Amino acid sequence: MTDNQLLLKAYRLMSQVKVMAETYEANRQVCKYVHSTSRGHEAIQLATAFHLFPQDYVSPYYRDESLLLGLGFTPYQLMLQLLAKKDDIFTGGREYYSHPNYKEDDKAGVVHQSSATGMQAIPTTGIAQGIQFLERTNSSRLRKGTDGRLPIVVCSLGDASITEGEVSEAFQFAVLKQLPVIYLVQDNNWGISVTSSEARSMNAFEFAAGFKGMGRIQVDGSDFEASYDVMKYVCDVVRKDRRPYLVHAQVPLLGHHTSGVRKEFYRSDEDWKKHLQHDPNPKLRKKLLERGIPEPDLLQIEKEAAGLIAEDFAKAVASPEPDPSAVADYVFAPTPVTEEKGERTPRNAEKVIMVDAALFAIRELMEAHPETVLYGQDVGRRLGGVFREAATLAEKFGDHRVFNMAIQEAYIIGSTVGMSAVGIKPIVEVQFGDYIYPGFNQLATEISKSCYLSCGKFPVSMILRVPVGAYGGGGPYHSGCVETTLLSIKGIKVAYPSNAADMKGLMKAAFYDPNPVIMLEHKGLYWSKVPGTDEAKTIEPSKDYILPFGKANIILHADPEKTANGESCVVVTYGMGVYWAKTAARQLKGQVEIVDLRSLYPLDESLVFERVKMHGKCLVLTEEQQENSFAEALAGRISRACFRFLDGPVEVLGALNVPAIPMNMGLEKAVLPDGEKTRKRLEYLLNS
Repeated sequence: MTDNQLLLKAYRLMSQVKVMAETYEANRQVCKYVHSTSRGHEAIQLATAFHLFPQDYVSPYYRDESLLLGLGFTPYQLMLQLLAKKDDIFTGGREYYSHPNYKEDDKAGVVHQSSATGMQAIPTTGIAQGIQFLERTNSSRLRKGTDGRLPIVVCSLGDASITEGEVSEAFQFAVLKQLPVIYLVQDNNWGISVTSSEARSMNAFEFAAGFKGMGRIQVDGSDFEASYDVMKYVCDVVRKDRRPYLVHAQVPLLGHHTSGVRKEFYRSDEDWKKHLQHDPNPKLRKKLLERGIPEPDLLQIEKEAAGLIAEDFAKAVASPEPDPSAVADYVFAPTPVTEEKGERTPRNAEKVIMVDAALFAIRELMEAHPETVLYGQDVGRRLGGVFREAATLAEKFGDHRVFNMAIQEAYIIGSTVGMSAVGIKPIVEVQFGDYIYPGFNQLATEISKSCYLSCGKFPVSMILRVPVGAYGGGGPYHSGCVETTLLSIKGIKVAYPSNAADMKGLMKAAFYDPNPVIMLEHKGLYWSKVPGTDEAKTIEPSKDYILPFGKANIILHADPEKTANGESCVVVTYGMGVYWAKTAARQLKGQVEIVDLRSLYPLDESLVFERVKMHGKCLVLTEEQQENSFAEALAGRISRACFRFLDGPVEVLGALNVPAIPMNMGLEKAVLPDGEKTRKRLEYLLNS
């Protein structure tokens, strides 16, 4: 039987939650930012919070204010986020109510997650994946309780979110690897205005039966005592047995979906009355009276709750607004890599191809940093990557550090949030650029925003390797370039090396950068098999060689005399474009300078603008389809910055504007730029 003191603690917090909801509703003009309250969900949320310790992790969702109070956060702290105030300890006024993140040692850890329904399932499962790795490697990075108690992870979800495909990916990986994660599903039978019968053929408990190895249990989530007992049992099992569990808690929804989508818009009086019958607050009050707690004691608790909330709300309303001048802070965490270091061309070293330069860089990093792991489709022991880009790594470092994944691009990408949060450095791979889109949601909603919306507490330190580009009949789903799509996301860095030395130096810089980095690696340059790309092979740089992002390189200078006479131009390009430009330049003796961008974000604008101003004529060359591309956007920036120095419009040359690269090699050639097309465009530019 649950101790009376624990029941009283829960009732104090429930009373606070009730008054908080009433206060927000009575002050709608002040509480102007969209928010949800936890009314109806209090019992299961408090029961969960009371079983979590500082070594644990939890991912609340947007209705979990009671869970946060149960962890030890104060109403005032929550109200600061509600009102988007400067002193909001979670996000400094940048995020919605009940969107916490927390990294101190006194409470369970909370990584940043978005409002996108169900999307937290993958990053949170990634935390459990990381904890399992730390356990199995006996890492000192593993957080344990003072009594040696192992950590567990709780992912809180609404039942409507279970229909999301990415939740299934998380469940699949959790049961496959038997991770110490609890999926707490709070089922109030509504998904905004959609009822459960309209949206899903089964509830979360029934759905979980399809995941072999997933423990599952149901509970009346409006009954605090029952919820407490169930959560104690489940937490104890997961903490001891290290396996996943799903808790399906049936709860009423006693507030609006959100402050902006109000219950009267879509719920009948009959619906409302049914839910009121299961209000956790009077249920717990009745139980306390039955246990012999005097009613005056309960009235005193309610009075104290009202006083506390009134005081905290007034203080929160009066607190300062965020400083607009700081709005761009925390987009990225500062990187320690700011200068090129080490030997780029050490004496007596041999030339290497690009694919091996990446392989050797990762091998050196894994040797030096045992917290580094590499995973993706087919990168493990038997194949070592479809391009042999991970060959021998599993044999050298073991299957626990280099391993295959299922066809789950969302999980591969999104799990890096959790892995990074527990101190692991993940290097992951999407097999082809064309297949990045299933993982795009995690990249855009979770990874890119984490540093900014956590005020720098949770930058996601990861490398995503993406083979891109066309050569030799790869066809419409194995030939795409995706840089424009990726560069539309703010909060990530993108590299695009064109040779082995840059590949190795940028890979090292990406590893030591605390931010998410995407390495776009052109398949046609991997082995220099494409005619004219032999110079992609270079002397292998030394182990300590590192090349910072945002440093473009002049790889071919024009003749100074021709430049002085106004007879030269500059080609700004990257990747395969470097070799098309080199081919064209051989026929335009001394008239062409080539700038290789090397990284697309950050971009070396200063060097680009300097060279364009010197020559007065510029071609931006890309392999992507041209219209609405990064290349066209860059041409616009060059035009604005260099307008007074230009002798003509900035030219752009890219692929034809077709939806995909055709399979037939003749059609492929017709779509893509090449050396000859580049030469013709340069001749036009030089003679215009």
